[in-house]
Amino acid sequence: MIKIQYYPDDTLYTEKNAEIIRLDTTKLNFKQITDKIGTFYNRFGKLVVEFDDGKVKKRVIPFVFDGGLIKERNILEITSDSILIDDRYPISELKRILKRHYTNKNNISYYSESPYNALVEVTIDTNKSGKELKQVLTNLTSTFDEIKNELQDSIKLSIYFDYSRQTPRPPRPPKE
Repeated sequence: MIKIQYYPDDTLYTEKNAEIIRLDTTKLNFKQITDKIGTFYNRFGKLVVEFDDGKVKKRVIPFVFDGGLIKERNILEITSDSILIDDRYPISELKRILKRHYTNKNNISYYSESPYNALVEVTIDTNKSGKELKQVLTNLTSTFDEIKNELQDSIKLSIYFDYSRQTPRPPRPPKE
């Protein structure tokens, strides 16, 4: 039996009539995938991005921004090669920064208020392929799984896709 890991979890997944975008075979680019999520938004859980990371099949139920009331500080924005917080970090620092984001508990004013409000936004070039998105998600989900095991907590990885900003938000400086 093939193990399937869901993000944020399997309670949101509605298998009946779900559309699965398989990142290894899709011809859609990042913009097309993100736009497709937007069209399914009112039927949340019906669109899933799926990939195999070499160990387990992973299914991400992605979010898109809809103008809702999400505090910016709860969002950690990543790109293919950077983490866009503080003065920016290379993606090689993902584990340390993601762990800080999830364990902040309102200590640093521009990191997540709590592990249950923490979100990760993936912002990559609109022309990136499904295989390139898979690389970003494989790194993100594997790193998150390591942190979750270390913390032994029931934290969840909620992932937003966004391409609307051609230039990323400026880094959030520490508040004095």
